[in-house]
Amino acid sequence: MTLERQEELALSTTDFIDVLHENVRRMDLVLLSTVPVLLLLVHALPEPVRRGLAFRFRAPTLVTAYTSHFVHLSLEHLLVNLVGYILLAGVCYVLAVLADRRQLFGMAITTYLLAFPLVLSALNLAIPRDAIGYGFSGVNMALLGLLPLLLAEYTEQNLNPAVGVRHAPSLFFSGLVLVSLVALPLTLLSVGLAIAAGFVVLLYASSLRTSHRESPTAASESVLTGSSSGWADQFFIGLIVFLGYLFIGFPLSATVDGAVLNTYAHLLGFCLAFIVHYLVLELGLLDATETADVQR
Repeated sequence: MTLERQEELALSTTDFIDVLHENVRRMDLVLLSTVPVLLLLVHALPEPVRRGLAFRFRAPTLVTAYTSHFVHLSLEHLLVNLVGYILLAGVCYVLAVLADRRQLFGMAITTYLLAFPLVLSALNLAIPRDAIGYGFSGVNMALLGLLPLLLAEYTEQNLNPAVGVRHAPSLFFSGLVLVSLVALPLTLLSVGLAIAAGFVVLLYASSLRTSHRESPTAASESVLTGSSSGWADQFFIGLIVFLGYLFIGFPLSATVDGAVLNTYAHLLGFCLAFIVHYLVLELGLLDATETADVQR
């Protein structure tokens, strides 16, 4: 690598750090940190109290339908979900800030914290069982469902304007392919789902190639002209987190320490979050109120 190229990469990385520092708001970080604090406070309650806040599928209540998502009965379970939240919320927040989608992120995480617990608990009643449900993983999976949208928006704003939210389903369906092959039993249904999701991915990949052919100057019009390590690194960090966390949310074994992971709730959170906010963006419901406040 030439000295000139090294200086160019160092300058672009510094630019990325400066822009990130200028646009991250301290109050946002304070608000995001309230979730781990709440989870820790709930875990500090006596175990009988925590069990009373869990969601009983045979005797559901509106209160436990909500509170159960903030309850953990073991320290290991709590730590896994805390690390997952910090990782997913942190990556989503950075992508949203640098893609000028702060409002989308704020609306999304508010929805996940206030509405999704009740929705996920209600949908869980579709599978009758004599068990209790608890844990924050359904909300974490909703953040994972938001990640493909933010990656697409970040790419359009900072790396390649030929990519847009219309291409986000390609990453979402790629995730479904992995889930079908990894988390579901090898049946005709799971194989069929993987093939169908894979076909959709190919359609979107073809659409992206068409966009490049129709706009041959897209790369040169990129905000960063393809020359920055920091900006591209952030994209790949988000991509790795997305693909890697799928294996945490949908592990090879659904049984951990004698407890059964509710992969059904995980899938619901992942899919609902993506679908809801994909429609919000495609219908332009935020276009009139979003402001270009990213300082570069």
